[in-house]
Parts: sequence; structure tokens; C-alpha cells
Amino acid sequence: MLTAAVIAMNITSCERRPADYDEETIQLAPANCFVVTAPGAYAFKALKGNSTLGVGEVATVEVLWESFGTMEKPARESIVKEVSYTYYDSMIRFTTQPTLQNGNALIAAKDESGNILWSWHIWVCKGWNPDKTAHSYANGAGTMMDRNLGATSAVPGDVAALGLLYQWGRKDPFLASGKISENSEAASTLDWPEPVLSDTHTGTIAFSVAHPTTYIASVEDNYDWYYTGSYSTENSRWQEEKTMYDPCPAGWKVPYGPTAEHNGFWGTASGKTFVIINPDKELCGYDFNGIFSNSGLIWYPFAGFRDDVAGKLSATGSNAGSWTSAADLDEIDPNAKVMAFGLDCSYTSQGDMMVFMNNDYFRAVAHSVRCIKDTPTNN
Repeated sequence: MLTAAVIAMNITSCERRPADYDEETIQLAPANCFVVTAPGAYAFKALKGNSTLGVGEVATVEVLWESFGTMEKPARESIVKEVSYTYYDSMIRFTTQPTLQNGNALIAAKDESGNILWSWHIWVCKGWNPDKTAHSYANGAGTMMDRNLGATSAVPGDVAALGLLYQWGRKDPFLASGKISENSEAASTLDWPEPVLSDTHTGTIAFSVAHPTTYIASVEDNYDWYYTGSYSTENSRWQEEKTMYDPCPAGWKVPYGPTAEHNGFWGTASGKTFVIINPDKELCGYDFNGIFSNSGLIWYPFAGFRDDVAGKLSATGSNAGSWTSAADLDEIDPNAKVMAFGLDCSYTSQGDMMVFMNNDYFRAVAHSVRCIKDTPTNN
């Protein structure tokens, strides 16, 4: 019989139920991201995102990186530890430190050759209740989290409110800045690989899944990380219905964008195509209370973005964007863009800023994501 001993960052393989099975282990619903709000032991099925598809023959599991989202580099196992896999139930297990530390981590399952089969984002935020803190946006738009995906705070001016950044259609995050007004990459336990240029090999779903920490830079043909060799691209990675590659936790999804039938999430909530705001230049963001809802503080930090050419951080402290799941409606536009909630706009002469509810953007750019409740009303 194979051993049931836990080897940190590596596999635990069992042919039968281990004697020390922990009945208090919390089983997490299938997703690409799991929210952890209290210390303890957790487990999830080795499935592809929120689907019922297994990831394949798992040989090892490990933590690829951990980050507090600040300039402080965490020690390994600061956020998650004792990562293991058991054959008898196809479960990946991990524990937290007894004193929970806020931050993010990425766990990967590998085959016998060391190839990554799938990876999952662990979002650790002590004491947070996503449902109780969420905001109901106006005009029946839907219910949205009070913070960006990966953020461990919703406090104006707090660097922990920046969250993580995502290329459109990818399930795995990249780090934002560790400072609210500078393009200084947050510290982590990983020496991140250099970006690669999208081509027939790298610009694929398979490559993105097998290389979750590799930024895929665009080519001018379609400004997408997904390679086609032409202006055309592929639109099914994120959709209005939650897909296998949606990066949000169970019960949440990437917000819907505009269609011929409606004006998208932010356009519906505001009732406008754009608004002019006076941003908080000291705290580097804006409170959209009174525009999207009257439910109290609705803080959107200027988290910046990563460019499509080299994956470099840009505009932290002055601009931001938040992806929708929608592709560009303009079929004659040669660029493969998506609709984005754009704070990446010019200041007016009075120092105000224009915010476009549905802005076109290159898909190889990494923007913030803010998840909405996955309910039938989100359409």
C-alpha cells in the first residue's frame, strides 16, 4: 500500500481511506478559485474549473507561488501548506497556518513528467463574507463583490485592495503592484518566467493551462494572447454563462458585457455609456456609490494593468480596467478586443476623469476582474 504520509508541496497517494482522515476538512465546490476565510483544512476535487471533467492522471501537486500582494516577500507555506493528493477520491488537500495570513496562492497538479495538468487559485481573506459584503447594483444589473478578484481588502488607499490581474479568457492570475501609486510588482515566492510571444504553440488554451505563470504577449494580427495568424480570434473562453476558464469562485462569474439586447453590467447599473468623475488622487481610486448603487462605499482602486506587448505593469495609481465576459460587438474592427470597464481614460482639463462603461481593449492586456453573483438575473 502507498504511504499516507504528507510530504509538504508534494503528493500524498492513497489506495484507500487514510486512518487519520479529518472529518472537519472543508470540501470546496468546483471552481478555478477558492475563497478561504478561516484557518483549517480544505479539500477540492481535481476538476477542470467548475466543470465535472477530471484533470487527468495526477502524480504530484505543489504550490507554484504565494503572495501577500505587497512588497513583502512571504516565506514558503505562509499562506497555504501541507498540499497533497489522494487517489481514492481524486481530492487535493491543503491547510492554512493556524493564524491565517491574507494573500493569494496557486496550487498546480502535475503528471509523471512534471507537466502541469491544471491549477487553482487560493484566495485567503480572513473573516470576509463575500455574500454579506456584496453590493446590489442598480436597475437589476446584478450583485457584485465589494472588491477585485484576489483583493484582501476593500479599504480605499490600501494596497491589498488592488487584487490580481487577468488576461482576457485566462483562468490564472498575475500579480498587480505592491504599491498603490507605483508600477512595482508585488513580491511573491516565485521567480516568474519571462513572457513569451503568442504563436502556434504558445498562443493556445493548452499552453496557457500548462504554463499558468507565463504571460503570453500579443502579435499585431489580433492583439490577443490566443493565436490565429489573422484578425480573427476565439470568443468562447469567457462567456455570459460561466465557462470552464472563468476565474471567479463558485457561485460567482466574470460580469456580462454588452450585447444587442442590453448594455452590459456597468452600463445597466449606471444607465449611461460613460460618466465623468473626480477621482481620489491621494487614495488612488474612486467611490462609485451613487453611480452604480446607493448601498454604501463602492471602491474601485486604480490597480493599473499589464500591457499586451511585454506584460509590464502600467498606470498603477492612475488608471484601471475591469473585464467583462463579452467580445467586441464591432465585427468590422480588425482588432480582437473585448468590452472593458475602463478607468484607463484621459483626465479632463478640470482634473476629472471619463469612465466608459463598455470600452474596447486588447485581450492580451491583463486587467482586474470583479465577480458578480452567478444567478439567472445576471443577463
